[in-house]
Amino acid sequence: MGELDVEARVDELTRGLRKLAAGLLDAAADHPDATRARDLSAAARALTSAVLPRLEGEGPQDDPVPPPVEDTPPAPVVTAKGGAIDELVALYLADYERTPYRDPAMTDPGLDYKEWEHLHRVRYRREEEFACAPRWNDEVASRGRKVVRGVTTMAQVLRRMHHRYVLIRDLDSAEGELALRVRRGCKAIRDCRALSDGDFVDLSEVKRATKAFQWRALVTAAERGADAESRLRTQLAQLELAASTVLALDTAYRRRDTDPGAGTRITDAAHAVKALFAHWPPEVEGTV
Repeated sequence: MGELDVEARVDELTRGLRKLAAGLLDAAADHPDATRARDLSAAARALTSAVLPRLEGEGPQDDPVPPPVEDTPPAPVVTAKGGAIDELVALYLADYERTPYRDPAMTDPGLDYKEWEHLHRVRYRREEEFACAPRWNDEVASRGRKVVRGVTTMAQVLRRMHHRYVLIRDLDSAEGELALRVRRGCKAIRDCRALSDGDFVDLSEVKRATKAFQWRALVTAAERGADAESRLRTQLAQLELAASTVLALDTAYRRRDTDPGAGTRITDAAHAVKALFAHWPPEVEGTV
């Protein structure tokens, strides 16, 4: 077998492995067993971050040397720096975008326009009103009552729309730090060049899915329930997988003018991204 035949065979195998990684992502998204879904996701991550870069003549994105086997392995920690989330954040978020600097930290993406407009008026006309807004776990008797424009005061708007927004001080905790990392990762995914400039996926659907995902994380942190940390770590693991899939496409897209093999990589990576967002965001047990 000649050199060209070998290279053609390697290319064929590489395409097959990328399809396999996309299939693993599909299976992870649909699998009812959370533990098994994490195993499938880890296998897809290993293919896209270690195996495929070597076949394509690049260094692995992560250290390919596995850690020593222990009798009782510790639970995975997903807050370490250097993953796909952090790489996308470094590429696409300015410093001032990484931490919310004005209230609310986020409003419920499910608000209809009239409800959103009530909070919008408070934020941009009397921002100091949020300093007296009730925190997430405060008891608010008037929560859910109708807001009438021109009649309901701004302070009453915030009480009646309690739980339709999350304050910065609701996130002043270890859980809040995890939720803010989810927030940064979701925004970086939405802003990456491949998705914002390319026509690979429906960007409006990506925005809808990532905003719903980050709202879920912020609410989980604001509630500060007994299992909030474990749920947020699960969400971060799911987001890291999504970020690694998007990063593979974004990297190939940014190198398309200088890398002769970028076209094939873009096609395969775009397939993986489409497969990912067809079933995203994934469910997290105990999260509404």
